[in-house]
Amino acid sequence: MYVANPTAIKALADVVVSSMQRFRIPLTPENYSLWYEYHIGNNRELQRTMDVIISNSADFDETVLHDLYVTFLSSAKEAEIVRETSVNVQDALRNLISVALRVGVDADEFGAALTELAAMEHTKSTDGLRDLVGHLIGESRKMAEKSQVAGARMRESASKIETLERRLESALVEARTDSLTGLANRRFFDSRLRALAGDAMNSGDELSLLMIDVDRFKRVNDTWGHRVGDELLRHLASTLQRTVRREDLVARYGGEEFAVILPQADAAAAIAVGENIRRALASVPVPLDVTPVMPPATVSIGVSCYQPGDPLSEWVGKADAALYRAKQEGRDQVRYIQ
Repeated sequence: MYVANPTAIKALADVVVSSMQRFRIPLTPENYSLWYEYHIGNNRELQRTMDVIISNSADFDETVLHDLYVTFLSSAKEAEIVRETSVNVQDALRNLISVALRVGVDADEFGAALTELAAMEHTKSTDGLRDLVGHLIGESRKMAEKSQVAGARMRESASKIETLERRLESALVEARTDSLTGLANRRFFDSRLRALAGDAMNSGDELSLLMIDVDRFKRVNDTWGHRVGDELLRHLASTLQRTVRREDLVARYGGEEFAVILPQADAAAAIAVGENIRRALASVPVPLDVTPVMPPATVSIGVSCYQPGDPLSEWVGKADAALYRAKQEGRDQVRYIQ
């Protein structure tokens, strides 16, 4: 949908503001951008996610709004990390080339290697930055071994670059992690979903998806408050991580909804994992000292398997449909749609 004329723009703005008032959303620039995108209809995944929240009568609290904005409208954080690290890497390159020039003939090969690295298109992606940093460390170590004159400077530079490498990894982990639960966030989930589906298409391996929703989560927030609701989500996150395999990806999909990608798992295996998760949660009380005592949490789980060539949105849609069937048929159960 494209809004071209001033009258249409004002009409849309009125709809956006009215909708925000209906759901008691603070009129901040970020929230307005979120609601504008929802109503203009260009971002179907955002629409679908917000429709789920609305249909579940869940609250658009500060955390949910922030997660939606970061997931669907802001890639600035990771871009900022890439830009900042690129500047630091280029500074390190200039430093090392300067040292190579000063020590003379013995460093000709080293200087040429660094100059070639500096000219390459490494700094436009996180993977390219990782490669560049690794090359810098390796070349610096080799030079330190060859030249006594430059050895100390090379070792010092290599150490600084290794620190830069650690900071890059730490910053990227933070950018891809849900701040509340410590799980993968929606953006990282989407990128891994695409990558793993591509791998499965090429290899023919099985690939399954679980969509998981906490049953009656609104009742938890209404009875014990949002802080307890957040603790329940953390409890669910830790239970999910303990229950699945190391190679499975667990992500917070949005609000009280979670997702698990299961590489090399067919329908039977995925259903079994879903049942394990459901039983693990239902068998123990939530470890929170609250009054009244909170009963064990239950979840509804939808399962679907990737069929090579299917659009990813259809695959996710099948898991969602299975999840809604589980809720409609009484909650606390696993359902599969082929």
